[in-house]
Amino acid sequence: MRAGSQPRVLVVGAGPGGLAVDACLQRRGIGGVVLERRASVGTSWRDRYDRLHLHTPRVQSHLPGYRIPRRYGRWVSRGDMVAYLEAYARHHRIVPRFGIDVERVDPAGPGWHLQTSEGRLEADAVVLSTGCFAVPRVPDWPGLAGYGGHWLHASTYRSGADYAGRDVLVVGTGNTGAEIAVDFVEQGARRVRLAVRTPPHVIPRTVVGIPTTLIGLLNSIRLDAQRVARAVAADLTATAAETSTTPSP
Repeated sequence: MRAGSQPRVLVVGAGPGGLAVDACLQRRGIGGVVLERRASVGTSWRDRYDRLHLHTPRVQSHLPGYRIPRRYGRWVSRGDMVAYLEAYARHHRIVPRFGIDVERVDPAGPGWHLQTSEGRLEADAVVLSTGCFAVPRVPDWPGLAGYGGHWLHASTYRSGADYAGRDVLVVGTGNTGAEIAVDFVEQGARRVRLAVRTPPHVIPRTVVGIPTTLIGLLNSIRLDAQRVARAVAADLTATAAETSTTPSP
């Protein structure tokens, strides 16, 4: 980068992370360019199952510079999250370059060379915002190849409607596994079982109407109690105001 010139920053990925990074760069007067291999923003949300909701309350989930609309409720659905990401890009005038697959990033002097599906690009800085869920991880279980029933990875699951009346096993009790298990039950599966290696800690979503993720801040952040209280007070107040009007999904 020449002295006095603007740095050229390439942001790889137009999901929540990439959009937020580019918005923050703009606020500091730095022009970034977002590269996205797919045809739209937020594809990691578009491609997930129908019942998916944010597992953190809306008041904790805003991206910098543009809040999630209150009308989306406390637990934001997949469709509403996609709409929010589209609105976020419009609000910050972020126009990603779609259809560009970044294949390689190499250091080049003080900057970087990126080999892409459309040729080589140069940048002073590169931000990788591709996430960690692009490639599904399927365990190498003995006998899986010869299994006679139907199995699928959560990344290709859409709805439990096709499994009504069937016996279903869900492996894993993370956010995705737990929510998919509930979806199977709601869609009429005959029996739903969860397989888990390590027994999880199960806590309610809310305590006296307050999301446990907000309460957890008091235990996870090792700061002066008064400082924590000031930081959390606004979110607690906003959340409590929604308690009687916004049902959980």
